[in-house]
Amino acid sequence: MKKGTVRTTVTLFLIAIFMLLLYVFVGRPMIGFVKDPEALDAFVQSKGTAGLLVFGFFVLIQTMSSCIPGLPFYLASGYLLGGFKGALLCDTFATLGNTAAFLIGKKFGRDFLLYLFPEDKLVHVENIIKKGKPKIIHILFMLLPLPKDTYAWLGYYSEEPLIMWIPLTFIARFPHIFLYTYGGEQLMSNKYMVLILGGAFATLVYAVVLMLLKKKN
Repeated sequence: MKKGTVRTTVTLFLIAIFMLLLYVFVGRPMIGFVKDPEALDAFVQSKGTAGLLVFGFFVLIQTMSSCIPGLPFYLASGYLLGGFKGALLCDTFATLGNTAAFLIGKKFGRDFLLYLFPEDKLVHVENIIKKGKPKIIHILFMLLPLPKDTYAWLGYYSEEPLIMWIPLTFIARFPHIFLYTYGGEQLMSNKYMVLILGGAFATLVYAVVLMLLKKKN
């Protein structure tokens, strides 16, 4: 077996082990933690600002991961801080996570990303990217219920400078995150209709966008 093949195999194995350990020892405990609002609230209250920073770090890790869902964090943030403040906290750290992915993807390129994601997943995102103007596609990914965290790793396709990438990502992500944080705030008051209507609206928008993109093929 050639040295290059051995090196690639070992690298892929180590990355797979890392992702598995990340999910088992970080992802699952994080999700369990945020699903217990009372325990999470007690933790944040006891730690003050440091507790919010830890929670924000959880969001950052979730954003960079391809195996940890973000919804529990957004709902929990809405419960803790209210819809608007919770969205600001989550959006700030999600933008930091997306920016880190953007910089790593830009530095190491597509070949490196194939170690992190299945090629068909990258191709799916790349096909959407190629359908329009790069900056518009960037905004659409962050604004709509599209795979924004995967897109961030391929964000270098937009050829945007960092000073433009950060505010565009933060502003475009905010409405989507606010929908869930506000839903989390309302859930604590047993107002489920807001979350149901928000989810239905997001699904409708997603379906319309997919149809428009397919028409361009």
